[in-house]
Amino acid sequence: MDVGLSDREKHSINPVNVQFQSLSSAPGKTLREINQADLQEGDLLFSSTIGLKSLGIRILSTSSVSHVAVYIGEGQVAEAVGEGVQIISLKDALTHSDKMFALRIPDLTPEQASQIRQFASQKAGSRYNYLGIAEMVPFMMTKQLCSLNPFSADFRQQCVKGLAAAQLKAPTGDESSYFCSEFVIAAFENAGHPLTLAAPGWVSPGDLLHMREGDIATLAPSKALVYVGHIKPGIYLRSRALAKNQAPHPNPLPQGEGTDRVR
Repeated sequence: MDVGLSDREKHSINPVNVQFQSLSSAPGKTLREINQADLQEGDLLFSSTIGLKSLGIRILSTSSVSHVAVYIGEGQVAEAVGEGVQIISLKDALTHSDKMFALRIPDLTPEQASQIRQFASQKAGSRYNYLGIAEMVPFMMTKQLCSLNPFSADFRQQCVKGLAAAQLKAPTGDESSYFCSEFVIAAFENAGHPLTLAAPGWVSPGDLLHMREGDIATLAPSKALVYVGHIKPGIYLRSRALAKNQAPHPNPLPQGEGTDRVR
């Protein structure tokens, strides 16, 4: 599900203007369609599918995404999936996704992008972190308690960190297995441009999504991610765009009917 509300709808359910996380991958009217030529090395690629596994992850993380990978240039994508860490073509990644869009970390240098590519090559074939995912599932549920006080970002950050320390295994610094967001965060950390100071194993794809500009972060980003665009908008966003394009436009009023003429 990729839900976005109009300003009027937001005000009707939130008259005191308390800020909540945005569930849509393209809030408001921000949808921008792009292609491979618009991508840069180091761009984060968020995606989802229409399968039950993807739906479950999105529900637990209250997000519109279930997977994140990193673009490493030359039409290639590095990711951690059930088969382990792998490098595949962007074309294959799109085939496996219902929706895919890119966010970008500001100020990533060519040298750091190259280090991300090298890290991906070195880690290719590493195992998937099934234990980490098993620990992450209850954590994704309990950390929603930290959003009960939407007025205080500091409270939310400290609450999530406290729950993570209590529920999740402490990182050793020598991990040999990864789940998707854990791999992406480790790649940027290795390149000297961390996405967040939170431990890689604490962060879900949804947490990374909410590190974008204009959203409410669950875990503080080092720098807010910038929306690049949708490579594949997905069923919901395409339907929404189609509905807007097909919406009937009011007929212009004949001159003199409901308008004031200058005399």
